[in-house]
Amino acid sequence: MVTLNQLEQLMTELEQMGENVIKAVRRAMEALVEKNPQAALEIINQDDLFDNQLIVIEELITRFIAANNPRGKELRSSLSVFKLAKDLERVADYATNIAEIALELKNEEYIKPLVHIPQLASLALNMLDVSLRAFLDGNAELAEAVCRKDEGADNLYDSIYKELTTNLLTQADPSWARQTLRFNMIARFLERIADHATNIGEETILLYTGKRVKY
Repeated sequence: MVTLNQLEQLMTELEQMGENVIKAVRRAMEALVEKNPQAALEIINQDDLFDNQLIVIEELITRFIAANNPRGKELRSSLSVFKLAKDLERVADYATNIAEIALELKNEEYIKPLVHIPQLASLALNMLDVSLRAFLDGNAELAEAVCRKDEGADNLYDSIYKELTTNLLTQADPSWARQTLRFNMIARFLERIADHATNIGEETILLYTGKRVKY
């Protein structure tokens, strides 16, 4: 049987990974908004950190299962941690993607003030933070509240896409096309982060209530 200490170690590793990933996305957004190439490089250079954290969690779970043959809630908890770590590793990839775009655009004047993209980032990161807390605390109600926010993230992404695309049609400057594409990519990354937060919420509900839900 997986011991309480082993489960706590897994939860601690997951919590630390989550905190690091959220910081990375925030730092990547700072690099974009403030045109800070040093911040962008920091995020790009630490991409391997999250791959390594995922490997550590995977190895811990593999050893725990092989040595203890856990069943029931303990087995499901271990497997859920791995699923969440995979979600977090993907979010870290999005942080790197955003940082790369920030580096690409560092010397350009933006085609429009960045207002709605940071709003989407704030919403997505709040969802991610709260969904992780819900999982770690075993709070299915909080997880469900996070999942219900996914529609708002989708709607905000749609608004950003429509605004950028509409503005593009009225401009002849080639830089508008390039930046429109880049900003749409960033908005899509952020919308996907909200989706991963929703995945975590759904996994939390399944683990602690046994109900499969899909938002």
